[in-house]
Amino acid sequence: MENSSYNYKMQADNEELEDEFAVEEEEEELIEEFTMSFACEDCDYRWEISFETEEESEEVQFCPMCGSANTTQI
Repeated sequence: MENSSYNYKMQADNEELEDEFAVEEEEEELIEEFTMSFACEDCDYRWEISFETEEESEEVQFCPMCGSANTTQI
């Protein structure tokens, strides 16, 4: 009897995890990301960043190579 109770609990836990995973997949589908390319005017390093909101993309981007704020979107 104890074994069937354990199996039921494991099944319930698995279903709960599957439900959480399904919700995360739905949230990922709703989030629309866009990628922008940047170049550093000081060291000429180029990189791409993915953003989820327009507000994030408007923030000053610092060069990941030299730390300069003298960057341009390309």
